[in-house]
Amino acid sequence: MARRFPFDKPVSIIRPSAVPHRSVPAPRPRRARWLWATTSLLALVAARPGLPARSYTLTMPTHDLVELVRGQVFTDSGRFRPCRTNPACSSWGQDIVLSSPRITVDGPRLVFSVHLVGSYAMSQFFAANVTGDLIVSGVPTPRGNRVVLSQSTAAASATSDLAFRAFLEAAHRRIETMLDQAPGFDLAQYLSYAASDRAIPPPRLPNVSCVDPSQIQLQSVATQPTPSAVVAVVVVTAPPAGKCTGPSGPS
Repeated sequence: MARRFPFDKPVSIIRPSAVPHRSVPAPRPRRARWLWATTSLLALVAARPGLPARSYTLTMPTHDLVELVRGQVFTDSGRFRPCRTNPACSSWGQDIVLSSPRITVDGPRLVFSVHLVGSYAMSQFFAANVTGDLIVSGVPTPRGNRVVLSQSTAAASATSDLAFRAFLEAAHRRIETMLDQAPGFDLAQYLSYAASDRAIPPPRLPNVSCVDPSQIQLQSVATQPTPSAVVAVVVVTAPPAGKCTGPSGPS
């Protein structure tokens, strides 16, 4: 007989012998357990979201920019021949030599002043020798991860002679177009080099010893009047597979 409780529902008393037997799985071999644990750990690592992006503001004083330009561009005993291998101006300015670079800030514009010596082909029969100080300026602008100049202008300094001013009057539009179309300065690539090589002059990302150029995204670039500088904002994202570990501790 089934015992009855106050709810008037029969409840049977189940004997232990009536419980079906369940087999207990044998413990995994040690190698199988190690493989299972390793696979699970790798799955967790793969599923973990990437490191959060970090923003950096890089301030480059103009006197440091001059040193950078001297070391990267004016490498021929302090001179630079802009048209020797440049098809944009080789036909008319192959002999032009620049030296003594100077950089200042004028509002939103970055101003470069260089001493120019060379000859300018006025025609196929005549080339004038020119000497003077060339002043070019433009608004620093991001183009991808490169810093380029836009709204470029070219002019002669007030101390330049009449021949040099005549040269600039004839050539300034060509120079301005060449500046606007120049590939610019690859900031992402440079920051990647500077992170791993402390001998390279600034700018560099603080406390980062390894970064891949693909991690760096140039957000903005602008001039700063006081102290005179160029300020760039970059974002560094998580590294691609097999590359750097991203923003790290002090290097």
